[in-house]
Amino acid sequence: MTRIFLRLVLGGLTGKALGLVREVLLAALFGAGRVVAANRVSLTATLVPINFFTADALSAGFLPQYVRYRQERPAMALVLYRAVRTLLAAFSLLLVAGLLIGRHHWVGLLAPGLDPETARIAATMLGIAALSVPAYVQYNLYTLVGLAHDDVQLINIRPSVQSLGLIAATVAAYLTGHVSLLAWGFTVPYLLLLAWGAYWIRRRGYLRAPGPEEPGEPVNGERPANRDAYRIALGEFWRRLRPLLLVPVILQGAIAVERAVGSLLGVEVVAATEYARFVVDSCMALLAAPLGLAGLASFARMAPGDVAGGLRRLLPPVLFVTVPLSLILSLNSTGIVTLLYARGMFDERAVEVSATLLLGFALGIWAQVIGYTLVKVLNARGANVRVAWVNAVSFGAAAAVNLLLFRHWGPFTLGAAASVGGLLMFLLSARLLGVLGYSARLIAALLPGAVLAALAGYLLAGPGILRLLVSCVGILLVWVGYAAVVPGVRRTFLVGIWDRARQLTGAGRTP
Repeated sequence: MTRIFLRLVLGGLTGKALGLVREVLLAALFGAGRVVAANRVSLTATLVPINFFTADALSAGFLPQYVRYRQERPAMALVLYRAVRTLLAAFSLLLVAGLLIGRHHWVGLLAPGLDPETARIAATMLGIAALSVPAYVQYNLYTLVGLAHDDVQLINIRPSVQSLGLIAATVAAYLTGHVSLLAWGFTVPYLLLLAWGAYWIRRRGYLRAPGPEEPGEPVNGERPANRDAYRIALGEFWRRLRPLLLVPVILQGAIAVERAVGSLLGVEVVAATEYARFVVDSCMALLAAPLGLAGLASFARMAPGDVAGGLRRLLPPVLFVTVPLSLILSLNSTGIVTLLYARGMFDERAVEVSATLLLGFALGIWAQVIGYTLVKVLNARGANVRVAWVNAVSFGAAAAVNLLLFRHWGPFTLGAAASVGGLLMFLLSARLLGVLGYSARLIAALLPGAVLAALAGYLLAGPGILRLLVSCVGILLVWVGYAAVVPGVRRTFLVGIWDRARQLTGAGRTP
């Protein structure tokens, strides 16, 4: 699992660097105004229905079953892929038609606070983004087929290609004045990715039909195309997916509530939310997503008795990295936003709103990373009823916080709600996996160091790049110093991380 995680992280660095260029360029050229708000709404309007139907169907339903079939009955793995591909293709075409026909109504429902002109621009962009749906869905399926073969190439190139497309579209929209070109920056990359994904999967032979002599051929001699085989594969797929049907309702509903609340708080909040989210999502993409995907593939293969041990090896390094990250982002939110975005059309109001949002998101990023990872472990172990319960509580709580408190807390509510949801996801999933007590002991051991590091970071923080750098370095020095001085913390965290790094690099191995 760790090797897959590291490959995913390293592969995502280029994409995140390009993503930073994309967001900085968008902020400088268009600020946090009408055009950016319309673009954010159009992308949300495209992705919410896609993920509503496919996110858990692919990650929690398809991947663990496909991995198991590959190990036990390779012919059935091909049957499952073909069946799911057919279902998703039909769904994609219906969704494209629905989005094109109802785009104005959908934008109005998703962002009721937009003024008529912003809503019109968003609906135009939605009509363009909707054309990417079939390519987006099929490419996601290709990435999971590759991951099942421990191949992360398709996952790694996606953020880079997507960011390059959005950068080109941002420049084109600014130079021509046709702001709808921003939406083509999402659609065109996925058409290109679809073509590359089909080529890559075919080249690697991942979907090659097994011969009759290979293990995994049904004992009754039926070929993979047999209708009974399709029925069996889809039946098991449905049994895995059925407990999760509530999850996309809650998850995508929470996202829709966040976008609607943002629109009621103002156009600049809609735009600024994604600027703040980019910072947090970059950390999630480099930590939580690789950990979750690697966990799906790795924990699905583990014997039941090995799961707890695997989690006990996983949690200390993740906590040790994410807690100071949360402190750095929350204590220096204004400095980080100023450094990244404060140029061109990105004015002081945009900085203020984005920094407030980032503070809320950053407070719970450590819990979000761990909670997301643990939920994927539950998925891998087939505990999908429990996953549905955890997601319903966590995302339902986030939506409730947004709806109940946005008039009192303003933009901070959107970030705080995400942190509350992440904390609940961590606590519930850790309890279900039997590592809540162990996690609590780890957190208790780190808490004094976190307080000391937070105090140092707060006292050193201030305006300017130098104060930002000093605050970040101060937090890290106090954090590592605390871990080095306290024997129990040093043994659990620093020594464990060092031993794990030596194993990965092959150091200390005897021939």
